[in-house]
Amino acid sequence: MAVERASFGASADGRAIEKYTLRQGALTAEIITYGAALRALWVPGPDGKPLDVVLGYSGIAGYEENGCYLGAVIGRYGNRIAGARCRLDGQELTLVPNEGTKQLHGGPNGFDRQVFQLEEMGGSHVTLSHTSPDGQGGFPGTLALRVTYTLTDSALRLRYEAASDKATYCNITNHSYFNLNGGGDVMDHRLWLASHQFTPVDGESIPSAMSAPVAGTPFDFTVEKTLGRDVGADDQQLRSAGGYDHNFVLDPAQGLRLAARLTGERGVSMECWTQAPGVQLYTGNFLETTTGKDGVPYRPRQAVCLETQYIPDSPNHPEWGDIVLRPGQRYDMTTEYRFRWT
Repeated sequence: MAVERASFGASADGRAIEKYTLRQGALTAEIITYGAALRALWVPGPDGKPLDVVLGYSGIAGYEENGCYLGAVIGRYGNRIAGARCRLDGQELTLVPNEGTKQLHGGPNGFDRQVFQLEEMGGSHVTLSHTSPDGQGGFPGTLALRVTYTLTDSALRLRYEAASDKATYCNITNHSYFNLNGGGDVMDHRLWLASHQFTPVDGESIPSAMSAPVAGTPFDFTVEKTLGRDVGADDQQLRSAGGYDHNFVLDPAQGLRLAARLTGERGVSMECWTQAPGVQLYTGNFLETTTGKDGVPYRPRQAVCLETQYIPDSPNHPEWGDIVLRPGQRYDMTTEYRFRWT
């Protein structure tokens, strides 16, 4: 089925924004060129009517004011880097901070703020590209990025490909907020994670260690439970973050494998499969906007993010793994969201 291409208005500085609609089987997805964002994703609901299971905005203005990163592709480095500083091949990099002294999601001009270009579309996929100039966010190297959205009869696949002309850090993810009921909060959604270790953080949400056991803590999702069961537990980690906003180290460490299973109360379930070593569980603790799709306001814990990624602040911890993208190498990472419904 052909991809539908349409205007999504223009940015405040006059750049044309486009929207691409993919349809395959019972699924429909909308992607816009601003931030290469996933604007909508419809799956069958229990009454036969489609449910839109991701949060988004009706117009481009919402995305330009998108303090919560709804649906956006994130980079160059997803999550936080302490002090907006790190070292690369013995040289200190001074990054651009945007969360106090930290850098979050690539800084104030990360990929979520960029207008991507159409590279290819056809059948049930669309490929968008962006060239990040040398020094953007403080990162060295001109980075060429391709993001491909592919829709199948029961899944949405995201493939991130990147290459750089200088050694740099690259950690790309998608920041979609999922609500498998199509509305309301998600505290009764049930979650299972393929993880026996999570990444504890300090009061600034910076990792204090690479990993710690989930056993005996509110972070144990090795047996499925509701998101709300332990989110209010008397636990310093939860108090500091206002809920779940933590990386989980996935088992096993490599390959495209099942990372998470999320199940709503209306019969829709979603599996997250990824090649990334970790996934950030974020329960929308600070979600707040009055301009959601169709004028619906969004509030904290109305949706949940499963952001596949490298471990936060890894550029400051080379002992956590080599995550440097060097000239001649190719960053190539795939994440899939696979759906089932009754």
